[in-house]
Amino acid sequence: MKQRSGSKKELDPYIEDMRDRQRNTVFPDTLRGGRSVDELLFKGVPHAPLVQRIGVLVIALSYVIIGVAFVLMTLEKKQWLTGLFAAVIFAAAGWFIRNALRK
Repeated sequence: MKQRSGSKKELDPYIEDMRDRQRNTVFPDTLRGGRSVDELLFKGVPHAPLVQRIGVLVIALSYVIIGVAFVLMTLEKKQWLTGLFAAVIFAAAGWFIRNALRK
């Protein structure tokens, strides 16, 4: 006799797999995941995989592009405050690049 489809025995591994996959979307686990990203960006993790290092470099590249936009605004409007903001953005990008390349 054929067992019914969708029985409890068949669904238990599936349910556990879904719980494992969605674990980082509920509150306490999101803090843990966010903390690891912050540690990677600001402290630099020596054992980070290549994919994470490339991701940090992409984030740093976006900071560099925003910094260039602020430099262009500074040159156009001759306001020192936007130049100061551009320097802070470039410093953050440099920090991220340093941490991405750190081993």
